[in-house]
Amino acid sequence: MATSSDPSKKPKAGKGQALFTLASGTPARISSKTADAPKLDVAPPKRPERQPTFSRDGMDQRLASFLDPKSMGLQCFKMLRAKLFTNDLRVRPRSIMVTSPQPLDGKTTVATNLAIAISRGIGEHVILVDCDLRKPSIDRLLGLKVNIGLREYLEVGTSVAPYLVKTPVKKLTVLTAGKSTDNPAELLSSEKMRLLVEELKARYEDRYVIFDATPAKFAAETTFLASMMDGVLLVVRSGKTDKDLILETIENIGRKKILGVIFNASQENQRHYHYYYRYYEKGRG
Repeated sequence: MATSSDPSKKPKAGKGQALFTLASGTPARISSKTADAPKLDVAPPKRPERQPTFSRDGMDQRLASFLDPKSMGLQCFKMLRAKLFTNDLRVRPRSIMVTSPQPLDGKTTVATNLAIAISRGIGEHVILVDCDLRKPSIDRLLGLKVNIGLREYLEVGTSVAPYLVKTPVKKLTVLTAGKSTDNPAELLSSEKMRLLVEELKARYEDRYVIFDATPAKFAAETTFLASMMDGVLLVVRSGKTDKDLILETIENIGRKKILGVIFNASQENQRHYHYYYRYYEKGRG
């Protein structure tokens, strides 16, 4: 699949495919406006009375194609994975937070597809953690019938193992958010959360942990979480996210933490989504 460094020449997307363009640059060169991302309609889950299950039939269409090893979408996220792990960093990032400046930028879709791409592309263990306790969505996106997760572990859990959900994707495990809360800052900035991040990273030598965090504009806890991570990916909506808001988010998180900025331009076509990404490498351009 061809890539281009000219953002003005957007390749056409086929139905259900993803297009991925790599371009050099820095956050300061981001255009002043960045197509609408798909809306994540989320309802707080109910507490389960049985063990969590995984339903492929209930999986969101934004992810279904990525479970096909021949899909264009999966190949595109493999490219993102390769870019993350072959850059100038001395040590591979084992804990990666994915966030956005504002809601509906598509961060959860990016985080989930990246987790699938890592586990399938190089066969290494991945844990996907839903840290968006204000509006949990990974359970719905993956078709998971579960509502206990990170919140319950941080409040009363003694071992994280019972809260981890295996998926049909080989070597991909999920820790859902659990019941939503309007005030998660204390939980997510706690020492118990910091220890959890380290524990999940240490579970296997080849372990990667992807954390989907609340949009930074409205959540102080996102900055706390970023300080616990090896690196942060920032997802913005092409043509919608204001440049000043992007730069403000980068400064609040800390430039040294930013692994890159992903431009997400997606349009709904029946039940399929088309993607166009540009990845800005840190410190280049």
